[in-house]
Amino acid sequence: MTMFNTTLQLQKLSHTTTNPNTLRVLVFRVSATSLSNEEDYLFALPVEGVLKVVSCPPINWAMDTGLGMSDLGSENVTTLDLRREFLLGNSKTLEDARVSTVSNCYPFLILLKTRTEERFGIPVTGLPLLSDIPLSTIRPVSLSYRQVAKINFASHMAILPQAEEKKPIKIFLLGMSNINE
Repeated sequence: MTMFNTTLQLQKLSHTTTNPNTLRVLVFRVSATSLSNEEDYLFALPVEGVLKVVSCPPINWAMDTGLGMSDLGSENVTTLDLRREFLLGNSKTLEDARVSTVSNCYPFLILLKTRTEERFGIPVTGLPLLSDIPLSTIRPVSLSYRQVAKINFASHMAILPQAEEKKPIKIFLLGMSNINE
């Protein structure tokens, strides 16, 4: 997944959070319910890597890849549907794809930039939430788990404890491959 090879530095954002031991992120949900019996997946992006969240324009999807293209103002923006990643992983390539009809089933688009300054977007079904995650809850995800669960683009996760009878909340962090483990 080349877009998520973009590495964002772990920083204590003093101008956006008052606690130096937290990471300010945008948390969003990717529903796996319609694809499997698993619960919805939660993902997060550090705020310093997010350009903005906008209303999602119509997307031309490349069939069987999860990649699409949207017109956003005067530029084309590549989009990545994370739900498709769970269905197909990286089994198909863009060269094998056919372009589908235009669709717009997502209300929001999270805009980011790659290392080469190219804009790309992640369409999401709900408005992302701004949250502070304690640095002490962030840990690496094993490579074997990432491959089996088809989330090889998320190298770290935060595990947030809940009340005694509830399961902890697990949030996969994107763009975090340079965190010291």
